[in-house]
Amino acid sequence: MALPIPKVSLRGGNLFETALSALVVLVAIGFLVFIFQRTGTGHLGSYPLRIRMADASGLVVGSDVRLGGTKIGSVTDLWLDKSDYSAVVEAQIRDDLALPVDSHGSISSSTLSNPYLSIAPGHAAQKVRPDGEIGTRPARR
Repeated sequence: MALPIPKVSLRGGNLFETALSALVVLVAIGFLVFIFQRTGTGHLGSYPLRIRMADASGLVVGSDVRLGGTKIGSVTDLWLDKSDYSAVVEAQIRDDLALPVDSHGSISSSTLSNPYLSIAPGHAAQKVRPDGEIGTRPARR
């Protein structure tokens, strides 16, 4: 018994289907451009920043880093500094932002979101360099 052979048409789609498909693609691209402009997530450059804090409970790799409620980066690594038992959070921050050296981080959360790292900017004139660190080491007793 032979298997049925499907009939394949080499005829292309009509002009209406092509135009409609192109319109759908253009609307999707326009929507993405609108979202990137409105939310500020279209920025691609970033730099690493370490944030030292006493407690980083609730943070996980991938958690948001926010400044004034706006996402400016994400957590890429967490570890415990064994010399002073402080939590060190490694994050990628948008490179168009220069944080003052006296800035500090804290854990925040809202009712509907996961915990995130909130950065409170300082007032120093000096800015943190890429791959720099903010926060203070705990005092020795």
